[in-house]
Amino acid sequence: MGHVVVKYKVTLDQPEDGSPDYNSIAEVISGFDEVQEVEVKPLAFGMMYIEVQAVLGEGEGIVDGFEEKVRQSNNLVGQIEALEMGRL
Repeated sequence: MGHVVVKYKVTLDQPEDGSPDYNSIAEVISGFDEVQEVEVKPLAFGMMYIEVQAVLGEGEGIVDGFEEKVRQSNNLVGQIEALEMGRL
């Protein structure tokens, strides 16, 4: 079985009481075994997003499982979008 590298854009829901702590959420995500790189980047109007690069095995449900793991890491994770995907 091969591996794929996937680059994700993770956006967070904006709570009513202020801005989410992007760095602490990025730190949690960077602790996942599959993750190679995590970076907080500007999006627009003071909003940020978390760019995540992960190496995942090929197979049915593996990518979906990783995305669900990221969603469950924090209740503020709103949307996960795959930006790039390639085989290793």
